[in-house]
Amino acid sequence: MIEVRDLTHRYVTEGRGETLALSDVNLTIGNNEFITLLGPSGCGKTTLMRAIGGLENPTEGTVEVNGSRVKGPNLDCSVVFQNFALLPWATILDNTAFGLEMRGRSKREAREIAREFIAKVGLTGFEDKYPKELSGGMQQRVGLARALAVDTPVILMDEPFGALDQQTRRYMQEELLKIWENDKKTVVFVTHDMEEAVLLADRVVLMSARPGRVEEVIPVDIPRPRNQEGIERTPEFVDLKEHLWQRLRDMYRMGAK
Repeated sequence: MIEVRDLTHRYVTEGRGETLALSDVNLTIGNNEFITLLGPSGCGKTTLMRAIGGLENPTEGTVEVNGSRVKGPNLDCSVVFQNFALLPWATILDNTAFGLEMRGRSKREAREIAREFIAKVGLTGFEDKYPKELSGGMQQRVGLARALAVDTPVILMDEPFGALDQQTRRYMQEELLKIWENDKKTVVFVTHDMEEAVLLADRVVLMSARPGRVEEVIPVDIPRPRNQEGIERTPEFVDLKEHLWQRLRDMYRMGAK
């Protein structure tokens, strides 16, 4: 579904020169695969995700999604942002229908589909509320419903639960797993959390400190369906988390020298 080849990206800031964010990244992601991107802060995880979605034009290299080269904003991808990115003046129903209308669906049809996905994320009855009337976790569920409603083959998630409290975060992880099991999509999920990376993923892509490179791609051979209580104490989960921590700790130590 996704092919990243020899991807390098530099940010140029006036008066401050050039920052090499990614260097020679190669990655293949299969259809309906759930991938988590994990690495030190500033390693280019979000930049890589944005390049896949066509929201960032890489300096060098190519990205293909669903067999086509990405040259701009990619209609095969929908995005769930960390800051929810909801329209404050629009109701939950209109926020969820927004992407569908932008893709040419009639308002009536878009709202019908939106209601279906609002129900899937457990927000039936909140259609006429506004974002400010919802908790952070509920707002993020709206963002997830909006991304699912447009029915793209790829969903990109940029630390979507990073701003939530621990209890809400765990709940959202479980809800995401349930939804993904029922509506399999290719998911690229950016996270700083090792437990989250292992819990959700088919494979964890471990990235190096800046400039970001793919250090290791680690299969997560833990059966699905999954939940925190069921796997967090298993030897496989503990060993994977410890392996990731050892690799990340080595990166931080190298960066401190």
